Amino acid sequence: MNIANWTRCLMIATGTLAVFGICGTRFANGETLTIAASGRPPGLGNPYASMATGGVHPWGYMFDALTTLADDGSVTPGLATSWEAQSATRWRFYLRQGVEFANGAPFTASTVESAVNALKSPELASLYSANEVRGIVDVTVVDTYTVDIVTRSPDAIFDRRLSHVYMVPEHAWKEMGQDRFALEPIGSGPYQLVDWGMKRGRYDLKRNPTSWRKTTDVDLIRFQVLPDPTTREQALTSGQVDFAYNPGLDNLKVLTELGFIVVARERSPVEGIALPNRDPKSPLSDVRVRKAMNHAINRDGIAATLMQNVTKSNGQGVMPDMFGYNPRISAYLFDRDLALRMMAEAGYHKGFDLTLTVRLEGKGPEWAAIYQAVIQDLAAIGVRVTLRSVPSQEWLKMWNTGDWNGADMIPFSWTSTYRDAGRAIETVSCAKTGAFFCVPDLMPRINAAAQELDRDKRLASLQQLLADLRDLAPSINLFPQVESVAYRKRIESIPFEAGYYRIERAKLRK
Repeated sequence: MNIANWTRCLMIATGTLAVFGICGTRFANGETLTIAASGRPPGLGNPYASMATGGVHPWGYMFDALTTLADDGSVTPGLATSWEAQSATRWRFYLRQGVEFANGAPFTASTVESAVNALKSPELASLYSANEVRGIVDVTVVDTYTVDIVTRSPDAIFDRRLSHVYMVPEHAWKEMGQDRFALEPIGSGPYQLVDWGMKRGRYDLKRNPTSWRKTTDVDLIRFQVLPDPTTREQALTSGQVDFAYNPGLDNLKVLTELGFIVVARERSPVEGIALPNRDPKSPLSDVRVRKAMNHAINRDGIAATLMQNVTKSNGQGVMPDMFGYNPRISAYLFDRDLALRMMAEAGYHKGFDLTLTVRLEGKGPEWAAIYQAVIQDLAAIGVRVTLRSVPSQEWLKMWNTGDWNGADMIPFSWTSTYRDAGRAIETVSCAKTGAFFCVPDLMPRINAAAQELDRDKRLASLQQLLADLRDLAPSINLFPQVESVAYRKRIESIPFEAGYYRIERAKLRK
């Protein structure tokens, strides 16, 4: 921690001592938990617009899916209490009874049917969650709380896919339409939105008294929107908030020494920069160029200087705790001389120009500097990169449709939300909607792995596919996401499960 940060914190503490104590110790409201967050979710309250990532993502408090993923990677009940594969392509789900949405509408089998049919409609085809149900060919309501779902082909991770298909009240969704629903979302989770607070810089979630997920001490979650990590740290130390999300890795040491609870953890997915091979006129269509760009990046240096060594580079897009991880795969070594030779062999000894379009909203504060470091490393081998930043909503449209609006590269996440390498592999294959990287010869093996129900055979297939993709270099693999939080000791406990801080079960010291 540098002297400037120490001085700033001490100044904050001195200036607020009379009101809050040194760097803050009290709640503004006993049953209100105030969180310093970087922004609002892309798509606001439309739970199908993107993948919900981040330990305090509001969708995790507003919505429920049929299944959830436990910390050990197992699939556990959500709105479905149990399920069974009746054949290789037919699944039966037994639903939780007595569940109501925040508007009083009941959750039933017809809710599931309506949600799947909506996501399979042309209107929603470009949304993230539509990709998770595209293999469904039929949904049958067996009775009020039983539903059968039939897939086109066997899908080894089908129950995992459903963990990110949130349920919404069918009539409200149809009547409101997705745009209005995004502004006034209705779910069955323990909290419901008050409003998005566009004009006042914060938004609130209030306790949902009808939710099947019961709450303990926190009646209101207040998200204070503070895009700058230093401002989030200051808000915590000055007593304005109780919990700071991603306050900046370089601020964690001082926050620990000031008595705050600090947690930093690696989490999936692995972040990368997509290197598309679809345009034969692009230098990126040459595997030698893609490999050269990977060898040009000094990942260890970036990890030490910008990531505080809390993470390390990753060579295959999935984490060691994911099913299918291949321990024999290594990351690309930093070797600038090799990279220059490979560029020359590919006919690009004079280099070339590219545009990288990134989104910074919702990412860790260190990522702006990481992208700049990557650009500097690429410049050393003649790859001249122009950086452009766009809002999350625009990036999502680019990613979901494949129309990159003139960009040559965009950052992306190897989708491993389901703790399974199969979904991550889909991300860098012809199977992705709007695919940026496509090797048709790999698709029979990718499809076979997706349909393989024998665990050992599937593991071997996934590991070999990851090894092959490492050699094809569909991306510049960088680092897993690093999520950091800091909060007051007045928060006695706050469970972290299935990727979320379970605020509904938090305990506050009185």
